[in-house]
Amino acid sequence: MQMASAVADALERQSTLLVEAPTGTGKTWAYLIPAALSGKRVVISTGTKTLQDQLYQKDLPLLAQSLPRRFTYSMMKGKGNYLCLYRFGQFLEQPTFPGLEVGSDFEQLHRWSMETATGDRAELSALPEGSPLWPEVSVKGEACLGSGCPDYDRCYITRMKQSAAASDLIVVNHHLFFADLALKDFSFGEVLPRYDAVIFDEAHLLEEVATQYFGVSISSYRVEDFLRDTEREVRFSQPQEKGYLDQCARILAKSNRFFQFFRRGEERYRLTRAFFSREAVTAGHDLLQSLDLLRQQIHAAQVKSNGFSHLAERIELFSADLQLFLTADASTPFVFWGESRRLGVFLHASPLDISALLRQKLFEQEIPIVLTSATLSSGMQSRGVLQYAPTATGAFDFVKERLGIEQADEAVLPSPFDYEKQALLYLPSHLPSPTSPPFVPAIAEEIVRILAASGGRAFLLFTSWKNLEEVYRLIAPRVPYLLLKQGDQPKHALIETFRSEVSSVLLGTTSFWQGVDVQGEALSCVIIDKLPFASPSDPLIAARIESLTDQGKDPFMTFQLPSAILSLRQGIGRLIRNREDRGLLAILDHRVTRKEYGRHFLASLPPSPRTDRLEAVQRFFSAGASAGASG
Repeated sequence: MQMASAVADALERQSTLLVEAPTGTGKTWAYLIPAALSGKRVVISTGTKTLQDQLYQKDLPLLAQSLPRRFTYSMMKGKGNYLCLYRFGQFLEQPTFPGLEVGSDFEQLHRWSMETATGDRAELSALPEGSPLWPEVSVKGEACLGSGCPDYDRCYITRMKQSAAASDLIVVNHHLFFADLALKDFSFGEVLPRYDAVIFDEAHLLEEVATQYFGVSISSYRVEDFLRDTEREVRFSQPQEKGYLDQCARILAKSNRFFQFFRRGEERYRLTRAFFSREAVTAGHDLLQSLDLLRQQIHAAQVKSNGFSHLAERIELFSADLQLFLTADASTPFVFWGESRRLGVFLHASPLDISALLRQKLFEQEIPIVLTSATLSSGMQSRGVLQYAPTATGAFDFVKERLGIEQADEAVLPSPFDYEKQALLYLPSHLPSPTSPPFVPAIAEEIVRILAASGGRAFLLFTSWKNLEEVYRLIAPRVPYLLLKQGDQPKHALIETFRSEVSSVLLGTTSFWQGVDVQGEALSCVIIDKLPFASPSDPLIAARIESLTDQGKDPFMTFQLPSAILSLRQGIGRLIRNREDRGLLAILDHRVTRKEYGRHFLASLPPSPRTDRLEAVQRFFSAGASAGASG
């Protein structure tokens, strides 16, 4: 009720509101009800598709039946989630492509295409997540013909936009919201209809997503996608013209040569001036020249088609992006970095600091904006007190500085859970330093002992794939429970198996630290390998550290530490999800108790009993088993 009142007030006063609302406080109702009653068109943006689907499929239908005021609502997802009628029609005429196996996937897709009213891939649950078929028939951002498409009126994207334009509440995710904001920024049009207010749930993800969409990326895959689309269009609109295909082959060769200069290992790496040798820049200009020759051929074509002409526009967009990398200098406000994934090479130019951009494009637009999350503050100050800005607590200083928020009302709400009775915090002090070689074998031994006490039923959360794989290798022969490892199946399938197999153990990295909601006995233990400090070797992190140092600020205290605290709080939030849950939280990194900065982590943890003794862990689970038996 406190939060709902604050949200209603922000919507009425056109102000910005930050609310930290722990799991169990009912925050979705606390913003949905005021939004539905406000009479405004409100965009509700989530960090995950899981929450987006929950709002649209469960919460809003129930509210629509319950509230005295009628309201309409709709959901918008990114283009890649929808079937493209134009591309699907082409695929039906030429359903075989080199290296593409369709088989039963195609049969399922074909049946579904004749039944679906939305074209949303989420309806097609039987299609494997990694099926190579979907990219061939779904809407592609650059490839979308927009109003020039012959299927525009029937298009699922068109219908989605029309539905949103007629709705009071529009449920989107952060990726779509910032894609739209970036499009407005570069005058390429817009995705969302005009809105009167924005509510961001899972707002702790905003900086990461906004950084992605206000940057520029090129890749060898992007060139290959363009060439496949070009070859397909040539076959349909210019079937006699072999010259286009010959030029596509030359472009592919030039692209392979250019991107080869930037290939490294699988880790992300900074693109220093050394990468941009004379040979690399020359190869880039050769690629530009080859693309321009194809553009000239397209403009000179005697047979015109919207699809064919749109290819020339894509060449211009890619060429402008490529030029940014070829002409970059020290004054460019971007961090240039790269990554190699399998056969692809990706080059990125990310803004070093998005706070000024977000302040200008979003927070100075004089519309009410609500930001909420279970973890939005980087401390535990004044918990349980609803406060209005200006405040003296500093609880939201970190997120406000990172996002460019100058003035906001603030609320830090208490958890409804009794952590004194529901949870135990285990901080073993005997383990080696997390930076030493014996650390991983030692935590593997400790995990085996903890799982023996808990009877499985655990999330093992890791800060790196390397630690996850090594611990899995060490414990797999010794743990008598079903082990589920991230990457072996789609995330949703792993979660469902974990729920149903009560004694199972799930090992995950970054994406499993948040957005996972497993209630009840199945999740009775969360084990975290290390404090989740972002790697200082990551190119974006390294650049931000350098920038803060140049400004005379302490990058550890002002950036690295608060970021890690927010990440840790997300991870531990997986454990207690309702008033009946009971479980153990184990952090296997002794820096939390030995380092001076550890007190900041400890202050951010739930107020549960703490121990460094395994015997206390065993008694905790024995007591729980006894209580369950007597119950």
